[in-house]
Amino acid sequence: MRFPAICTCILTITLVALTGCSEKSEPAKQEKPGTGISSEDAALVGTTVSTIVELSDMYVSPETYDLKIAVAEIVRGEACVEVLKKFGKSGVQAKQDSEPVLARVRFEYKARGAPGDKPWEVKGMQFSAFSEDRKPYEEPAILTAQTGRGPVLRSGDVLECWLSLNVAKGDRKPVVIFNPGTSWFRLY
Repeated sequence: MRFPAICTCILTITLVALTGCSEKSEPAKQEKPGTGISSEDAALVGTTVSTIVELSDMYVSPETYDLKIAVAEIVRGEACVEVLKKFGKSGVQAKQDSEPVLARVRFEYKARGAPGDKPWEVKGMQFSAFSEDRKPYEEPAILTAQTGRGPVLRSGDVLECWLSLNVAKGDRKPVVIFNPGTSWFRLY
């Protein structure tokens, strides 16, 4: 009598163990880094997107430069005050129903050929921000320690600066596009 009871017990334990092993656990959902080629596929914070910049003047053929851009950090709302203090600003003038967003952007700039000596200035007008439902926001401003102009890069330079803009408080998925190059980045 004892043998069938032990067999039943062992069989039950084996079945429970096999059932637990056969169940596949749900893999953790990881967001794709985004390619940056569209607003729907905007690059995640920390993802580098490569593009090019062509510079020329009236009498010289254009020179092509490789540009790598990444939004390294996003600061939103009241947390912006601490970052702004570094630039001697007490705050961002937010309109009613909006809040400030700061994006720390990293640039790597390198000439593709000779002479490769043209400087390139980062300007707020090179960026356009849009809400989750693709309504445009005001042009972002560039925050830098320099006064009067944006940061300037020369071939081989790596530089970080901050974009400053206001977004609607309820907007959870704003994006920004860098143009020239049409590279999209998430601001969330």
